[in-house]
Parts: sequence; C-alpha cells; structure tokens
Amino acid sequence: MTLHRQGALLEAQSLYERVLRDQPDHPEALNFFGILQQQRGQSTQAEQLIRRAIRSAPTYASAYTNLGNVLIVQQRYEDAIAAYRQAIILRPDEVEACVNLGALLKGLGRLPEALEAYQWASERAPGNAEIHYRLGVLLAELGRNGEARTALRVTLQENGAHQGALMLMGTVLHRLGQREEARAVLGNAVFQLGGTENALALLQHWLRLMPDDPVAQHRLAAWFGQKAPARASDAYVTDLFDRYADQFDEHLHQLGYQAPTLIGVRLGEILEKPVAQLDVLDAGCGTGLCAPLLRPYARHLTGVDLSSRMVDKARERGGYDELVVAELTAFLNERPQAYDLIVSADTLVYFGELTAVCAAAAGALRPGGWLAFTVEQAESEGAPEGYRLNRSGRYSHTAEYLDRTLTAAGLSVQTMIAVTLRQEGEQPVLGYVVLARQPALAPVD
Repeated sequence: MTLHRQGALLEAQSLYERVLRDQPDHPEALNFFGILQQQRGQSTQAEQLIRRAIRSAPTYASAYTNLGNVLIVQQRYEDAIAAYRQAIILRPDEVEACVNLGALLKGLGRLPEALEAYQWASERAPGNAEIHYRLGVLLAELGRNGEARTALRVTLQENGAHQGALMLMGTVLHRLGQREEARAVLGNAVFQLGGTENALALLQHWLRLMPDDPVAQHRLAAWFGQKAPARASDAYVTDLFDRYADQFDEHLHQLGYQAPTLIGVRLGEILEKPVAQLDVLDAGCGTGLCAPLLRPYARHLTGVDLSSRMVDKARERGGYDELVVAELTAFLNERPQAYDLIVSADTLVYFGELTAVCAAAAGALRPGGWLAFTVEQAESEGAPEGYRLNRSGRYSHTAEYLDRTLTAAGLSVQTMIAVTLRQEGEQPVLGYVVLARQPALAPVD
C-alpha cells in the first residue's frame, strides 16, 4: 500500500500478488489490487478483483465504493449507484461513497437525489471544504441561494482561498441582493491575491456581476494593463484604506516609510522656526502620521481623508483640531484662501491627472502659502502623458509634468528633490518631495 500510494505500481502489484498467493481471499489485497488495475486501465480485471474482495468480506463498505468507481468507468451507472448505496448502508460514515454518488446523480440530472447524497456527506464531514463546496454548487443550481450561502461559508471558513467557492459566493450574494457583501467577499480575496492569475479570474467574475464597479475596474487597469482612469475613484480609495486601516501603520513601518519625515525635513529647511502661527491642512491625513511634524507650525491643524476608518485612527492618535471625511479636491474648492500650509504625504499617488487638485490647492492657499507633497517618480519614456498607473494601483509622475502642472495652477516650484519613499519587494520606491508656493501679495504703495 505504501508503494501504491507513492505511484510505484509495478512493485506494489508484485507484493499484492505475493500476498494473494499465500492468502487468495485476502480482502484488502484484492481491493487494493483492484484499484491498482483500474489505475492501469484494466477495468474488467479491477471489477473481478473487487468483487472477490466483497465475496470474501460481504460487509467491506470501502470495496463497494471502489466497485462503484469502476462501474462508472464502464458507464454502468445504475450498477454504480447500487454499489454506492450499499456502501452507505454498510457504513453510514462512508463519505467517499456519498460524494461519488452525489456527483454521479448530478451528472445524470437527478438533482434531488444528488442533493440528498451531498447532504449526507456534509453531515458526516461537517468541516470538509470541498464537500460543502459541491453542496453549495448544487443548491445554487436549484435556486436555493440562501442554503448555498450557508454551505459556501463552511468552505471558505476552512479554505479562504478556494477559487470556486469565492466566485460562487459572490454570485449567490449578488442574487440575494446583497451587493455590498458580494463586493466585500470578492474584494478581500482580490486584495489578498494581488496581481496574480487567480486575482484576474476573480476580477473578471466580479465585473461580470457588477460591470460598473469602480474598485474592480481600477484593479484590473493597474494589474493587467486595462485602460487607466485619470485618477483612482473615490470608491476604490475608500475601499482600499477602510480595509487597510488596522494594519496601515505597522505595514508602513515594515516598508521603511519615509514620506512624512522627508516632508518635515524640507519644511524645516524653508520655513521659519515653528511658532504655531499657521493654519495647516494635512491633505490625505490617513492615520495621522504627519500630525507630530505639523503640530509645531499650526495654530489650527485640520486633517482630511476619504476613508472614515483612517480618520478614526487619526482621531485616536490625536494632534488635530479638526478632522473631516471628504474628497480632497472638493474639500479644497470649498475653502478659498483658508490655509498657510497644505501638506500631502503620498496622497497624490492616487491621482494621475493633477490639474484639478493642484488648482484647488492653489485656491485654498493664502498669498505666500506653501504646498508640500510627495509623489512617486516616473521616467518620461514610460509616461507619455506625464503620469502612469502602476501595478501597485498608485500613479507615478514625471518631474516635467509636476513642474508644468504646478506652474499652470499659479504656484511657483521652490524645490523638487528625488528621494526614496519606502521599500517594496526589497526594491526602493523612488519619488519626489515637492514644495511649491503661492506668490505673496505685492506691497501697496
């Protein structure tokens, strides 16, 4: 049997034959020799050996299961059904017989009988992921979507990466009108899988269910080269960072994240000694990592972010006078000349086209005010429009594009320094720290 399991069929056969020379009616030797013969395509000999095992041991349930398997190969389906049923009568916990019987009956279109067989199997193996998946598939085919959801939950509890169960769970939830739950199941799985072929299959299934879903569209564009949008949608950013909030700080620490520190160094070089006299906006505040660097400059420190869960984390960290959940460009447009300093650490990486947000920032700055931000670095030859969408789901920008866009917004670029923002996959992520200024008012004679 050990040799048989290892695939050494000739050596196993020699030993089975040796046993049977000494004990011609040895039931286990006959049964497993029959399985071996079936594996070698000798179906008739396999049937003969397994029937000898049954004659030798009439209550040998596993032999009836194996007989059923052989009879299916011979397309003797009714005989196979009878063999499986006999195995279950002899041993009610003969799970393989229940599963194989269910598969055969389903293939024959006898769905109610197949369902009964799969339910037997699921009761006898309550934690078996594959059995519950088969049960879920059949229940979904029968339109019993609520019960299918229950079966699939067992599968995903035992094997959260089960591709078929993830797809079917998305479908079942969608049929039940639970669109957000369907998005959450598929979105969590895609997020974990990253840019893999399995993620592509899930994304394509997701878009078949919800063709206009912006999260799936953005990930498809980023990972698999579909047409890139001009910026990440609000829904994508909210989904990403709401999902990411609990692990955000720890993950950035592991990546050696430098953006807030790099901005803080540049501000210290250009601004006067901080005396808490400025109105400051942390644009895309996340969990509040910039607050300790900005607080010394601020008489009033506002944080804005699209993710409510990230804002909750920033509130726990403290340091802000005001925290707002809002889309950045709209927020800036509603606050003309409200700030002396706007800081944005790794937020504009979710914008490709920067024209609108830079114009909004310029409008929200007072005369002489400063805009400080980081972006990821793109080479001109790889970004003909001045920016490109990367597999990370973030955008990178060329220095020429940044200078052109800021100038068009009426801002003067004071410094643009190439830096390493963090490490990803043991590779540095290159970027820029940019400081631009709103011209001061001309003195009045």
